[in-house]
Amino acid sequence: TEFRVAKSARDGESSEPGTIPDGFYLCGDEKNPQLEFQRAVNDGVRKVTHIAPADPDGTIIGSPVVAEGVILYDYTALGLCGGVTNAPFTTTTEVYPDSPKATDELCNLGQVAAITSALDFMLAAAP
Repeated sequence: TEFRVAKSARDGESSEPGTIPDGFYLCGDEKNPQLEFQRAVNDGVRKVTHIAPADPDGTIIGSPVVAEGVILYDYTALGLCGGVTNAPFTTTTEVYPDSPKATDELCNLGQVAAITSALDFMLAAAP
């Protein structure tokens, strides 16, 4: 994908071809992983499209899978938008429509399911 090439260029590293994840996955904040939240989001998404499996080495885009379809990054250190606040529940959704099992519409429905599942989880967690 273009992301890895751009990331490697930004970081002054060589770009090695890798696998494109086949399905929907989430990137959580390693300093605040909230894995039950991540699972709830993926459970909603799974109703409309497939969750990306780990590569044979147990990673997605080179990051260890910590739960089905979930990897973690240090949001703040990488300057990711989820690290701008101290929100208790954050995630970044990722999906590639390149899969023979996905369409643009399924990718969009997956994004909507992620939002509604996240809201349902947060409402259930509210005091």
